[in-house]
Amino acid sequence: MEPAVFRPAARAVLPSLLLGAVGGALVGVLAGIPPVLAALFGGAAAAVALGVRQVTGLRAVAGEDGLRVLGREDGLDARWSEVRVGFGQSPRPVGPPQRYAILADARGRSFAFADLAGAPPCAPVRGLDGDEVEVTDLRDAPLLLALVVQRAPAWFALPAALLAPPPQPGVEPGTEPGVAPAPARSGERRASVGFLGVLAKLGGTVLKALKTANLGWAAASAAAYGVIFSWKFALALLLQLFVHEYGHVHAMRRTGMQVRGMYFVPFLGAVAVTEDAFSSRWQQAYVALSGPIWGSVFALVPAGLWLWTGEPMFAAVASWWAIINLFNLIPVSPLDGGRLMQALAYSFSSSLGLALTVLGLGGAVAVGSALGYGLVWLVALLGAMELMGEAQSRAGGRALRLLPERARFGPEHFRYLRAVVGPPLGSPSEAMWLRGLERLEKAARAAPMSPRQIAAWGIAYAALAGGLLALVHFLAHVPGANVAAQLLS
Repeated sequence: MEPAVFRPAARAVLPSLLLGAVGGALVGVLAGIPPVLAALFGGAAAAVALGVRQVTGLRAVAGEDGLRVLGREDGLDARWSEVRVGFGQSPRPVGPPQRYAILADARGRSFAFADLAGAPPCAPVRGLDGDEVEVTDLRDAPLLLALVVQRAPAWFALPAALLAPPPQPGVEPGTEPGVAPAPARSGERRASVGFLGVLAKLGGTVLKALKTANLGWAAASAAAYGVIFSWKFALALLLQLFVHEYGHVHAMRRTGMQVRGMYFVPFLGAVAVTEDAFSSRWQQAYVALSGPIWGSVFALVPAGLWLWTGEPMFAAVASWWAIINLFNLIPVSPLDGGRLMQALAYSFSSSLGLALTVLGLGGAVAVGSALGYGLVWLVALLGAMELMGEAQSRAGGRALRLLPERARFGPEHFRYLRAVVGPPLGSPSEAMWLRGLERLEKAARAAPMSPRQIAAWGIAYAALAGGLLALVHFLAHVPGANVAAQLLS
């Protein structure tokens, strides 16, 4: 079983990115490079530096055999049976003292950790060997403590009321995690659906979609696009983004996921946000490809209107809508194509999925630099930030899988363990942390796709991309549509 790696919580991320962007812009002015492109390059370089520091810095590695602390000279190294556990409180300049846990090996080398939850650092503490030890801020400190409790073992850390395993909720027969149960079939089938019924159902779908979207941000996006392009082009762009993102929303709801909303971001498009994690890689692929499928089918409407009327404007709209969906199919996270590739690769192994994600980001940066596409740098920057979150989730998921008696720990146990090394019970951040833990557990149990499913989604991806390319090529001779086609040349 793969070990779980616990790293310190990243601090000063936004100031570092802003500083990198400002430095890049200044270098761009001196070197004659467009300031916006240079700023994106500087921000991306800062993100890479932060990532390297996180990967190579102080970290605790927990495996089936024991625990090691790497990244410093006097790192702890012990089998689980040799780990000694203690708890304490350390003062800080402002506010209440910080609760922490401290671990030591047979030689007395110690490692103290806590969940600071954004609070300022506390004073160093004394290790078992007498040396001062910094209290390391671990975002997943409760998960590391859970591993120590079960593997050292250190059951004394729990009160008597939490020593018994929690009751397991029952699962109704015929249901699967993350998949909405099929609706019950009626005994009678209607022979046909009237035209008014179709309109009513379509109207209900549109109203539901409008409730999901953030109309304020949509209006801001329309105004921003209208300043650069014509108001007609701005409305056409927003309409495609709306249909595309609602394809994701529909897929999320159909598979039982809770949807937070659909958000428009000026000059960056739109995004559908869910409250849940994917319960399977099939679900991840389905949600990822649903947006381009909906957007591509919708692009056939203006294409058909052009065939019917011969109006070049319809051909231009269809071609640009196809380009938008083609861009989203680029296999770079966080684009839809990148999320699909992640689902396919993670079905083989998490290491392969992570490797392909890194290669995709590197390839995007190389292509963007060669062709002078500054937008690719921004996509790569967002992908790098998402990659850091994915790496954190992988560590948490591995920690949960390393628990020898996972059934003994429920939400109350993790709440208590968090209070032992972090904020007290009932703190404002507790509810958000528990939601994150629930997402983590669901992601850790995400079922991989079968070889047949992998092949099916791969074929669907290739067919969709090929169809969009064919549509752009078919309309390339029409004035207006030829501008979109030139982006592919």
